[in-house]
Amino acid sequence: MNRSTSILLISFLMLTACYGQDAKEYYDKGFEQIQAGKFEEAINFFDKSIELNPDVYISWFNRGIAKTRLGLYQDALPDFEQTIKLKPEYKNGYLNRGTAKKHLENYSGAIADYNLAIKLDSNYADAFYNRALVYEILNKKDSSCTDFYKAKQLGSSVPKNKLEICNDTTTSKIVIHYIPRLTKTADNDKYGFTSERPIKVGTGPDGGPANQRAYLNLIRDQQGKPIKYKRLGSCCDYKSENGIFGFAMLDIYEITYLDENGTEKKATVYISFYDYEEPKIIFGFKTVGQQ
Repeated sequence: MNRSTSILLISFLMLTACYGQDAKEYYDKGFEQIQAGKFEEAINFFDKSIELNPDVYISWFNRGIAKTRLGLYQDALPDFEQTIKLKPEYKNGYLNRGTAKKHLENYSGAIADYNLAIKLDSNYADAFYNRALVYEILNKKDSSCTDFYKAKQLGSSVPKNKLEICNDTTTSKIVIHYIPRLTKTADNDKYGFTSERPIKVGTGPDGGPANQRAYLNLIRDQQGKPIKYKRLGSCCDYKSENGIFGFAMLDIYEITYLDENGTEKKATVYISFYDYEEPKIIFGFKTVGQQ
């Protein structure tokens, strides 16, 4: 289960009385699709269920969950907001609205939602854990560690490396770099698209590969949609004080995106986590919230 979304799929049996039969059937089909990982299909069924009966909060909630699993965080926000409007005491609505805001770089809004979830349930481990992740992105170690410890106390499985960072009172030789947002754009099409001009994201709190993913998760195509990506391998050793025996390797990612005409395209980008230079938006692309 993806901890950052903390899905809670509720059986429809307890909600049957709230629905007409047709709305229930569409919901059940959406429920089956979301459990099978077919999120686009799930959204279509939830659309029909909500159209027939818009007054049941869990349909909105699970449609929002399906959208977040597709990386459509902006589209998911109204669903979580309607969930909360219909059921203000539903803590998981605040949790997942906060997570959507986190992915949209609205970190203060995310923290506010996690605070509301904790206000509803002072023992809500997932809310403490996810709030810790935001504090971590913002490089607020004391606050993030306090929440990680609290989440663990409440039974959450906090990754070992995060607790090790919290317990480390020495000055680490590894410099941790956080990528909360991208503010600059490359001025040419060489940056990132050639091995001579790689994107240097450095090592983050969850390691170098996680920092690579954090960077790619902030990239948007010309349609404003998240890109898809997969690691192809590594190549192209280069001199680096942070590499093994003075040399480091680049990781190669294939990205899939839509161009300005809505046509699906693919490209290859080169990323290093051995070294850090403030990451830029690759030429011809956007970032979260950019028009």
